Amino acid sequence: MFEELVDEVRRSQLATDRFDQAVADALGLNRTDMRCMDVIEREGPVAAGRLAEATGLTTGAITTVLDRLERGGVARRVRDESDRRRVLVELTPEARAGAAEFYGPHLEMSEQLYRRYTVEQMKLLLGFVRNGREFNEREAARVEARTRNERAS
Repeated sequence: MFEELVDEVRRSQLATDRFDQAVADALGLNRTDMRCMDVIEREGPVAAGRLAEATGLTTGAITTVLDRLERGGVARRVRDESDRRRVLVELTPEARAGAAEFYGPHLEMSEQLYRRYTVEQMKLLLGFVRNGREFNEREAARVEARTRNERAS
């Protein structure tokens, strides 16, 4: 059962990766841009530094990404209303509509699927997914740091 679960998780990750690539291709974007758009969509208007932190990219790379997203009309830089010196990035309404076209059916299917489970079962699923994500985030940061150190040497 354990091997079957691990295999299914890997297959799910591959299917998600394939779908995300298909959406990126349809929108004329690359996967890095899509990952940044995902962070902006989930967290709301964010500072460039937060995007760098969430994606593991350098602040210089984030500037390049934001320039591309602005040129493509999917994101825009706006002043932070609480601190006018600070600039945030938000998705355009057009980008939100475009994402909904592709990801809306996923949300609908998820809602239907999750309704089959009890609250306790949902808590179990949430814990499993969250623990896996947190592990991947830690491991990504570890490998990124190692790679930076090796390149600096």
